[in-house]
Amino acid sequence: MHLNKIRNLFFAAGLMLLLGLILFQKCFPKKPRSVTQRNHHSLLAYHDGGHDITLDDVFITLKTSKQFHDTRMKVILNTWYQQAQAQTYIITDDEDLDLNFTTNGHAVNSGCGNTHDLSDLSCKTGAEYDLYLRSGKKWWCLFDDDNYVNVPRLVELLGKLDWRKDVYLGRRSISKYLEGRFRGKTVYFVFATTGAGVCFSKPLANKMAPWSKSGKFLETSRALGHSDDCTIGFIITNLLKVNLTLTNVFHSHMEDLTKLDFNTLKNHVVFSYRGQNIINITSNLTNTNVFKRHVDPTRLYSLHCLIYPENQFCKVA
Repeated sequence: MHLNKIRNLFFAAGLMLLLGLILFQKCFPKKPRSVTQRNHHSLLAYHDGGHDITLDDVFITLKTSKQFHDTRMKVILNTWYQQAQAQTYIITDDEDLDLNFTTNGHAVNSGCGNTHDLSDLSCKTGAEYDLYLRSGKKWWCLFDDDNYVNVPRLVELLGKLDWRKDVYLGRRSISKYLEGRFRGKTVYFVFATTGAGVCFSKPLANKMAPWSKSGKFLETSRALGHSDDCTIGFIITNLLKVNLTLTNVFHSHMEDLTKLDFNTLKNHVVFSYRGQNIINITSNLTNTNVFKRHVDPTRLYSLHCLIYPENQFCKVA
């Protein structure tokens, strides 16, 4: 009898210890240190042969604002947009008849605000998402209005991936987990910066719907308290438990673009610029036409001529 009491006491103590550990883990979740070993795949992990992807399988959205229609958008419309006119839709914040005419009706007034704050950017991203869903395409890629997209290389890259799987393709801007609060809980996630371009396979994009469709994306972003690209990363890597597939051929102005190897530029997919942070293209590096800095401060016209030297405006540099 005495032995049974001792056993019962040990059992009760063990049970209390186990419950205490569970409660401690819930109240004080362990914060991950980095994403170097988890929550991402290298591109090679998905490199499983061709999947007969054409440009028509890709839906491209481009986020901008009315204040940039005559500057940033002009560069895009004169360069890479020409290679993907039918596949590209421009999400903006005001009516612009000239832009709508130039893009054959592909300029969409989102009705969102024109600032760079969380609500306005996430509002536009939600509009991009809804527009993509209606397309039914195998891939959705979203870019900013300071991006240059090497369209043939984009299609080639996506063709190396399996669109039937959950693929979240992009580039990190920070190497550590991001922390947030969502519905009263501490959450951790990784994200790909939209400033370098981000692509999603159709199955994954469809799974984002409960937190993204018909205004839900803005609600999710506000609840999380983070910007649109962070919200995307939270939905995918935290809620859906899908890893980020990393690529080193997407570039944003958050990295030092002057250090990109000129000899490999044609192999990269996304470029950007900001102020003096531009790709290095000079006339002594190529026999293609290179515009002077005051004519081409972004260097994107010169980049376009490097990739498409037969383009008409490239012959008058």
